[in-house]
Amino acid sequence: MSKAISIILLVALISVLTACSIFWAPDSQGTEETAPSENTPVPTEPVPRRGGELRVPLTNPDTFNPLLTQSRDMLNFLSLIYESPIAYDENLRPVPSLVTGWEVSPDGRLWVFDVRKDVLWHNGETMTGEDILFTFQILQSGALDSFYQSNIFENTNIVEYGLRSGDPHTFYIRLGEPSYQLLDLLTFPVLPKSVYQSAEFIMDSKDDPALMPVGTGPYRIDPSHSFDEGTIRLTRNERWWNGAPYIDSILARTYQTNDEARNAFEKEEIDLVDTTVVYANTRLNRINAGHYKYLTSNYEFLALNSRNPLFEDKNVRKAMAYAINRKDIISKVYLNNAETVDVPIPSDSWLYNSSYRIYDFDEKRAARLLEEAGWKDTDGDAVLDREIEGEKIDLAFTLLTNKDNAFRRDTAYLIAEQLSLLGFHVQVELVPWDVLQEEKMAEGEFDAVLTGYSLDNMPDLRVLFHSAQTGGNGSGFLYYNNPEMDYLLNLTAVTYMEEERKEVYEEIQKLFVDELPVISLYFRTGSLLADNRVHGIGRIGELGIYRNIEDWFLVP
Repeated sequence: MSKAISIILLVALISVLTACSIFWAPDSQGTEETAPSENTPVPTEPVPRRGGELRVPLTNPDTFNPLLTQSRDMLNFLSLIYESPIAYDENLRPVPSLVTGWEVSPDGRLWVFDVRKDVLWHNGETMTGEDILFTFQILQSGALDSFYQSNIFENTNIVEYGLRSGDPHTFYIRLGEPSYQLLDLLTFPVLPKSVYQSAEFIMDSKDDPALMPVGTGPYRIDPSHSFDEGTIRLTRNERWWNGAPYIDSILARTYQTNDEARNAFEKEEIDLVDTTVVYANTRLNRINAGHYKYLTSNYEFLALNSRNPLFEDKNVRKAMAYAINRKDIISKVYLNNAETVDVPIPSDSWLYNSSYRIYDFDEKRAARLLEEAGWKDTDGDAVLDREIEGEKIDLAFTLLTNKDNAFRRDTAYLIAEQLSLLGFHVQVELVPWDVLQEEKMAEGEFDAVLTGYSLDNMPDLRVLFHSAQTGGNGSGFLYYNNPEMDYLLNLTAVTYMEEERKEVYEEIQKLFVDELPVISLYFRTGSLLADNRVHGIGRIGELGIYRNIEDWFLVP
């Protein structure tokens, strides 16, 4: 079969499959691992070796252009082909990738980046700062409706950018106000200017079978491979700037659903599968497989309407946090595929401080806090009450959540049951998601809401907790107003020195656990199931399944 016909078949294969959304349901880190006893032999890792082919699944592939894909699987897969100026390490800290480093002016407005000089595109041409700025300009134009254009398109803080003194290996970006977020903006995959030419060309040629993907990554498309059986083969990039990886090739098999991919893994047709279903490991029948958990970006929490008199006293909010048994919820609802948290920052982030993980289940402490707040059962109906502004008020409220989410529905009923043991009366109300978000939350018509939010690797918490965000479109729906929190959140937007930024986030976490504008519940986990012949897998992430692919190797 000719190369042209093979490529046409590949495009046809992609076009008949529906792309899955990049915004998926939460999943996060969960179970505690038991340390081996002194008598338990510690298995030794085999010596890395070159060779072999890794078989991986692709669910609903849509395009080989990383700026156009809307599929999480494709973003992970394409990270093998394309690279970004800035990457995230295992602690979600920005680190150099296609750049070697950067300098920032004393006022935090001018950022100068040094581009690697030893990087070649898969077609043999040299990658330069012109390619990075070309890709940046396309994203800034908004012409592609790309996942990566978020915060770049219509960003008025970006004043100018270009090559410094015409040097193709040094570029600068000038900002109106200092912002550490710039590093997050530079995590987009870079395209070669000589191949992709313009945004118009990208859109016009997105289905062109003759346009082979060209990146700088550790693997490249094998042009000699036949695509007529629903497979795509990548071969090792021997000229990769970071050293050639151990594994010779990667064969991707395409599937329409994640269920099909998991079944293929069970049948040992593929070597790994990435999944967010909670029963991924419990229903795994393969004994020759490992299970790697990772935290997802979706933060689940109980939001309290700050305008409700019941929640004005933070001791009531703290009592609720102590009374909710999150480990019980995680066990029963998520089959231990979630990790408790008290702040809206995941534990694998360099910004996280474990000192502020304090609200473990403590029924006695919760009862004491309510008593100190003046709540007692004065009429013997098993519901606490107190007088507020001359009127006796029961400790009762309605808990809303979206009925189309079975996890939240089951969690809501468990929370209601747990709080009732302390003297709360909680009525659960289930509504469609659009009604919950566009009516109840946006208009502030609720007592409490069980919901979640997808956080960026570099979280901007102003959208939820800054008083200026109150009302409209579900952001700032809490009606929370705290000048100290506003000040700290504003500070995160302009603090660009790494150590200072960490200190500001530490202050936010300290204030957060004292104030409890919401009751944090957990981050859910995702799972990578991998055949035991795959070794070297490091600490992976939601969009970093192949983060350390150069260290992976296969043992027969």
